[in-house]
Amino acid sequence: MARKEITLTTRRQWANRLLVYLLISLISLSIADLAILKVRFFFLPERTQKNAMRPIPPNPIKSRDFFQPIVTRNLFSSKGEIPPELLPKGVDATPKDNEPILSSLPLTLVGTLVHSNPDKSIAAIELKTKNQITSFATGKEIEGLAKVEKITRGKVILRNLSADRLEYIEMKDANKVSFDAKPKPVASEDKAGVIKKAGDNKFEIDKKDLEDKLKDIQSILYQARAVPAKRPGSGETYGFRLLEIQADSIYTQLGLQVMDVITSVNGTPVTSTQQALEMYQALRNSPNIKLGVERGGKTEELSYTVK
Repeated sequence: MARKEITLTTRRQWANRLLVYLLISLISLSIADLAILKVRFFFLPERTQKNAMRPIPPNPIKSRDFFQPIVTRNLFSSKGEIPPELLPKGVDATPKDNEPILSSLPLTLVGTLVHSNPDKSIAAIELKTKNQITSFATGKEIEGLAKVEKITRGKVILRNLSADRLEYIEMKDANKVSFDAKPKPVASEDKAGVIKKAGDNKFEIDKKDLEDKLKDIQSILYQARAVPAKRPGSGETYGFRLLEIQADSIYTQLGLQVMDVITSVNGTPVTSTQQALEMYQALRNSPNIKLGVERGGKTEELSYTVK
């Protein structure tokens, strides 16, 4: 019993001391807070410093050229098109084609008219599958077989649509056409001409002899020189005027004269070099040919029968 009383007394003494320490700590903290509140006024600055205002840089107005890359590249697809890929300088986006190779397509080059503007150049090409000659300009497609890429004198560069490669067709040396050249002398022939006169403005042509004649296109084109005939005032081309014709040439046998204007073939107006080239096809395949000719201000019709 005596030990228990001593233990309880000791515990009470420790509790009393702990309470005294806590009370002293609380009083000390209160005194420190009051002291700080009393003296903090002396540590405040006499007046507050105004924050320095930073200068706001002016907002420069951008010129239209600054936004031109956005318009040029169509970044927002306003036209519904995808802009081309950006590449380093000096790098070509389009793959380079190989050198054109000789084409095996069923096409034969008959003639070319080369203009100073490449887009206006024309090539007369025979489609072997249809046995017909058609004129094509640069960029035109040939019966789903090829596309005309470039026309030069006596040669046409094509893109084979099935193989997607460059190919070429060219004329044989004997058939290369040179326009506006001076007429060459016509070789004399022992036999009679291929064309016979059957009446006023009517002629008969032997088919076999005509085909032999038409094989040498260069010689035929050298026998005459023609230029587009234009209407006064409007400048509209309405035919081709023969400025020079060699004597005893196929043109004189056809009944044509110097200064005649060929205006139509079988009723179709001849107003372009493309149609003039297609006259060659008409001479080869048509049994009856009618030429509309303006002569001395009057219109006449020359009729030919191929037998």
